[in-house]
Amino acid sequence: MKITDITTHLIHPGRAKNLCFVKIKTDEGIHGWGECYTQSDRDVQITAHVDQLKRYLIGRDPTNIKHFMQMAFDDFAGRRGAMDYYCAISGLEHAMWDIAGKAYGAPVHKLIGGACRDKIRVYANGWSGGNPTPESLAERASEVIEAGFTALKFDPIPGRWRTYVGKEVEDAAVENVRAVREAVGPDVDILGAMHRRLAPMHGVRNAGAVAQ
Repeated sequence: MKITDITTHLIHPGRAKNLCFVKIKTDEGIHGWGECYTQSDRDVQITAHVDQLKRYLIGRDPTNIKHFMQMAFDDFAGRRGAMDYYCAISGLEHAMWDIAGKAYGAPVHKLIGGACRDKIRVYANGWSGGNPTPESLAERASEVIEAGFTALKFDPIPGRWRTYVGKEVEDAAVENVRAVREAVGPDVDILGAMHRRLAPMHGVRNAGAVAQ
């Protein structure tokens, strides 16, 4: 079995960033799908990486995954990894594992050592929306819990991702967490993603305020 073509597919989900999917086709009619992680305004760079990596895969066996990953790192990346490279390579690897699972008639987890557990707890993410208010967060969080989740993650700091934020923004983040906690009750786990916006001393201060 040999790879015959690789295509990328950018899809806008209706909000936030584009999603990037990659499809690998083979001469035996088996194809695989993978997803490349993207960020806003970075999707074109990632698809360009995928296009340049095609020559390392066309005509090769898609089940030789380890060989491709090492060759791409050594020869394409020059042993210097970067975000766009890893985003592209991860989607291609996903698609190759998809092909391998279909070719061998087994789920991928069986090919990489088998299952460690029969179920796993998950948390809800991406539910809070852009620049929400305490009221809207409380409403959306309640909907998430009603859907069956027992944990949720969100960024409580309003506004764009900036390196430093003022004390008033920190205080707003505390109010956002308080609103969510009151909405979901004491038994739901809340995970906060600050996205590198607080210095260590400010992070400690903010964590203490949230805990109260």
